[in-house]
Amino acid sequence: MATYITVADVDAILGSTWAPDDKKARAVLQANAYLTSLNLVGVDMDAIPDEVKQAGSELAKVASEGNLYQQQTEGSLEAKTVKAGSVSTSKTFATLDSSKIIAQPGDVQFALALLSPWRSSPFSFRVDRG
Repeated sequence: MATYITVADVDAILGSTWAPDDKKARAVLQANAYLTSLNLVGVDMDAIPDEVKQAGSELAKVASEGNLYQQQTEGSLEAKTVKAGSVSTSKTFATLDSSKIIAQPGDVQFALALLSPWRSSPFSFRVDRG
């Protein structure tokens, strides 16, 4: 995992009150893991750009609130019955409601917008012809 930000970086950008001291290290760890999972391209790890540090700080703040890796838990229980003559069968299952859009927290959307110059398309790949 790459280290894009540190607790000191986040304290410098957001002020020292962005999270309780006992949550800061884990929040920064989660933010760095999130940033690493984005496969950012062209970030100079010896001189992290200010926009990447700002984005990491926003992600760390969201992580400290427990909202960075939030899961969708709303759904419904459905049942289907099929009958053919005197024989019937039924199946009951749970589904997630795909008609609802559950957006990421605003700070995560802001961080992703800041990172757009370094994000590659998930549908592209690099070809090395050398």
